[in-house]
Amino acid sequence: MSREDQLLTELHAMLDGRAFLQGSGLVARLAKRTGWHELDVKQALGRLARSGTVTGITVQGDVYKRVGVTAAAPAKPVPVSLTQWETAMQRAGLSTSDVGALAACHDRIADFCDTDMEALAAGLLALRRAAPQEVGTPKFVLSARYLLGSSKLLGQLPAAAMSTFGLDLKAHPDAPPYVITAGPPEPEAVVLVENPHAFDAAVAAGAASRVAFVVTFGYGLSRSSEDFGNQLLASVAYGDGLIALVREGRPPSPAALLEHPRVYFWGDLDREGLRIYGGLRHRIPQLRLSALYRPMITAFHAGASHPYAKATCKDKQAASQIAPDDGRDLIELCGLRAVDQEYVGTEDIRNLCAHALI
Repeated sequence: MSREDQLLTELHAMLDGRAFLQGSGLVARLAKRTGWHELDVKQALGRLARSGTVTGITVQGDVYKRVGVTAAAPAKPVPVSLTQWETAMQRAGLSTSDVGALAACHDRIADFCDTDMEALAAGLLALRRAAPQEVGTPKFVLSARYLLGSSKLLGQLPAAAMSTFGLDLKAHPDAPPYVITAGPPEPEAVVLVENPHAFDAAVAAGAASRVAFVVTFGYGLSRSSEDFGNQLLASVAYGDGLIALVREGRPPSPAALLEHPRVYFWGDLDREGLRIYGGLRHRIPQLRLSALYRPMITAFHAGASHPYAKATCKDKQAASQIAPDDGRDLIELCGLRAVDQEYVGTEDIRNLCAHALI
């Protein structure tokens, strides 16, 4: 292969389907990729420019604007796994359109044998036929029933491919939608709690004698301790399908609790807590922030706050300027520092749990 051909191969790889490359630093990048001296790169670029194969480069090899390649990119070799997968799908009786829809799955099952690929294709076809009768069945149960007895396989296949194939994975929860509840049969208010430790503190404070509390149930030892709020947000979408595990008292069903006229959210005073609140508010229009935020606000102004850092497990929380009307002031307040809801003490929980922040 000539140096010009080698350089063209590198340029096509760098373009990766785009029309142009930024000229700044291009010679240095090509030198690093090829192992050549920069002068050798410029000479080869100059020859390509003289032949009209590249644009944006002078005949001396100097880059003066965005660089394009006029020569067609070489055809990419077809992965062996794609050929095997397409053949397996055809043997399983999938239509041409279905084969196209599921083609992207090939790299996830590249280490499957031909027999397993064909069984997977047949299983996906059977699952699609049965989907109307399986609405609400957890995804891992469906996977084990239809896909080679593996509970994890369905979750490893590309969601976009599943959707194009006609499988609506949103109709199937990742896990049973359990929530833990506590409270009386006719609560004065309902408090959705972000973290289980704060829920237990509310129960220990005796607050569940007049107010109902709801928190999500963590699944398995691998569940992140920072993920309970997102579980709560996902769980609310199940509405009547929520399964209650009653911690104390005789509270109404989760669906009835979410329809209560006084529903409040109590989470961490941080970016993520307010993001979760905004998501819940979309699904529960009457939801408002709990007065249990008041002690956290007071603590914040007194200097009892922490940074968004690795040691506080908040280094990945993204800044946000969007919040429901009663949370806008808090967005600004917790922009740089935060206070966790576990800060709130027993007496404050008892006194404030039945009230809104504003």
